[in-house]
Amino acid sequence: MRFLGLIGIVTLLGVLAPIGQAAGPDKSFDIYFVDTEGGAATLLITPLGESVLIDCGNPGSRDAERIFRVARDAGLKAIDHLIITHWHTDHYGGVDRLANLLPIHHYYDHGIPATLAEDPQNFPLLIQAYKNASQGKSKALKPGDQIALKQKEGSPAIGLLCLCGSGEVIPDKPDAPANLIAREHQPQPEDKSDNARSLGFLLTFGGFRFLDLGDLTWNIEYKLVHPSDKIGPVDVYQSTHHGLEISNNSVVIKTVRPRVAVVNNGPRKGGHPSVIGTLRRLPDIQAIYQMHRNVNVGAQENTDPEFIANSAEECQGEPIKLSIAPDAKSYTVTVGGKGKPRRFETRKTDP
Repeated sequence: MRFLGLIGIVTLLGVLAPIGQAAGPDKSFDIYFVDTEGGAATLLITPLGESVLIDCGNPGSRDAERIFRVARDAGLKAIDHLIITHWHTDHYGGVDRLANLLPIHHYYDHGIPATLAEDPQNFPLLIQAYKNASQGKSKALKPGDQIALKQKEGSPAIGLLCLCGSGEVIPDKPDAPANLIAREHQPQPEDKSDNARSLGFLLTFGGFRFLDLGDLTWNIEYKLVHPSDKIGPVDVYQSTHHGLEISNNSVVIKTVRPRVAVVNNGPRKGGHPSVIGTLRRLPDIQAIYQMHRNVNVGAQENTDPEFIANSAEECQGEPIKLSIAPDAKSYTVTVGGKGKPRRFETRKTDP
């Protein structure tokens, strides 16, 4: 009888084991937009749990600790890759505090200058903190470089391509057709700040495509879509430069035609009405999200209230989370810790 009972237990375990394995779903590819009050911190987590943080907010404890909480809640014990798009304090200032909260394994940037004309007071101190954290081993990226990420067997392919850096962009493909939308470009005065030298990236996960151009400014943005379109249509667009009007060149937005936009603005920085207006006029747009309500303008110049993560100027810094399904055919966007996920279909990569 004991033998038969053992057989029964073994049989039961044999039945339950495959069920348990089948019940364990494949992991999504998650993107967290961390509120840095008009700075930048975008955290990518692959299905294998490999992490990429693009920028790390302002100096001090607030932004670094917000990033840490999001990373911890996502199950991370380290940041695998930290990319600094450019040398403005709201993008790299948090590195000293963050490196004390979480190990950071690899550092990337567009190259470290000897001085920074637009910030001579803060730059020497902050860049030394960055050099200390990276132990002087950061890698300078250039257009065309790829960040190599681990690929899960049977999962959609992952790509993280550097599109621009140091004022240059990836080359046009041979015989690529001219982008007729680019004829609408209206040049702005030359930007000599480090914004124009920002690194920018195209993330692909299967058919899903996400665009983050850091704080790239108007005239360099134009080079990405002229004479030909070097980006292609995207699903999700992180507004460039926090949604300021000196970036977010309308010919770029009209060319990449996002379905969803996320504006990483602060209550009094970015989310400019002209940028929100350009996004609203896109035939393909389905939702515009904002990290903050722009308190400088009226309700009609902000996006819909349910798409704003932080409505009050004094806030707890609610994030926005984007989760791409394991098959990359759809994704959800959730506003804040208690928001309801809204589902979107991944677009076909039509020309």
